[in-house]
Amino acid sequence: MSQILREVNASVGNNPIIRTLELTCTAWDSSVFICNGYEDQTVTDENGRVITFEAANIAIALAAKNNKGNQTLAFGVADGSGEVSQRVDQSVDARIRVHAIYRTYLESNKEAPQEAPYYLSVAAVNMKGIIAQIQAIFFNMLGVAWPRNLYTTNVAPGLRWI
Repeated sequence: MSQILREVNASVGNNPIIRTLELTCTAWDSSVFICNGYEDQTVTDENGRVITFEAANIAIALAAKNNKGNQTLAFGVADGSGEVSQRVDQSVDARIRVHAIYRTYLESNKEAPQEAPYYLSVAAVNMKGIIAQIQAIFFNMLGVAWPRNLYTTNVAPGLRWI
C-alpha cells in the first residue's frame, strides 16, 4: 500500500478511496468499467487514458499478503440489469479468459492511481441471486512453468544432436 493510502486510512479526513475495476475480454464488444460508490467517477489511468467508471454496488475483499501459491481478490457485483451474467455467458461460450485491472484513487486526486494497479485473471464466477461473486488471481505461482526458459531447438540448435 502506498504511503498516501496509509495516511488516508489512518486519518479521519474527508478524502474517500475510490476503488475501480476494469474487466476486459476479447469476446466482448467493450470493456466494463465499474467503481464503488454512488456516483460515476472520471479518472486518468496509468497510461494517460481518461476513463469514466460507472458507479455500482460492489464489495471488494483484498487478498492477504502472504506466500501462498496464488493470491485471490474476491469481489461481488450486484447484477440487477443482467449485464454481468450476459458477459459471463459470452466469455464462457467463446472459451476466452476474462482479465481485470484493479486500481485505487483518492477523491482529491483522480489524475493517476495511488498505487500500482493489480493485473488479474478471473478464475471463477458464481451467480447467487442477483449477485455475481467473482474471484480473480493476481499472483499465480502454481500456474508458472519452471524452468521459465525452455530450451528448444529454436533457442539452442545444438539440442538436435543430443
